[in-house]
Amino acid sequence: MNQAQLKAMKYGQAINDAIAVIEKQQDILNPEFEVIKKEVEAGTFAEMDETEYEKIRKDFSAGTKEYKTVLQNLEDAKAPARMMGTHMSLVNSFRSYVEGCTEMTKSLGKGRKVNKKKFGESEATQDKYMDKFSYQIQKLTQNM
Repeated sequence: MNQAQLKAMKYGQAINDAIAVIEKQQDILNPEFEVIKKEVEAGTFAEMDETEYEKIRKDFSAGTKEYKTVLQNLEDAKAPARMMGTHMSLVNSFRSYVEGCTEMTKSLGKGRKVNKKKFGESEATQDKYMDKFSYQIQKLTQNM
């Protein structure tokens, strides 16, 4: 295996590792997001179990931390030259996604207080940039 092939293989593994962590975190966080979103839409936070709410806040915080680690790993990944533009777009999209996650986590205050505006805006940010990230992943896999 030559150097270029080795670099491509290592890069492919870095992308696979990132996707695995993202999928794992989404499996944990999406059901909890749905609970919070339902409560936001219904305006029933006062009735929500405090222990459940605090668990969700903790999980969101831990998930955001995991996403920041993935972002760092993606920034450190060495893409083959022909994929560098796509890689940079992928990193920028994921960075914006992580910023949306951070804002959503911040929107969940202590005592079951949610900043509804910030929550909704961060959801839109996450949707937008995860779509862009997914598109960049698709482009990368077609070119590998």
